Amino acid sequence: MNFNMKEAIEVLERTPQALEYFLSGLSDSWLQCNEGEGTWNVSEVIEHLIEGEKVNWIPRLEFILQEGESKPFPPFDRYSHLNERSERSIEQKLLEFKTIRLLNTTKLKTLIEPELHLELTGSHPAFGVVK
Repeated sequence: MNFNMKEAIEVLERTPQALEYFLSGLSDSWLQCNEGEGTWNVSEVIEHLIEGEKVNWIPRLEFILQEGESKPFPPFDRYSHLNERSERSIEQKLLEFKTIRLLNTTKLKTLIEPELHLELTGSHPAFGVVK
């Protein structure tokens, strides 16, 4: 399968609703359990997705568009969401994720022209040159 921007956006736009369908209304005991040390529970996974929406993929995209490979984009702390304990419900977290994802997919549509930008490269702080 070849990458298609329109199809990718379709999946990005539907992800919050899919998570909302599967997770809303579940008991806290299910949402707070994990698979053992070093694993995340459902609530922490949603917090990680929110953090990624805020500081990872769109900021990195903008950085690549501005800087190219000239300097590495800022690293993403995949664990930063674990430093703060949130008392928000899963529904509140899912709403935040949905809201930010909508803003980001809207921004993506204005930032990227597939014919011009999909072959651009940037410099990842750990992996070097990336597309």
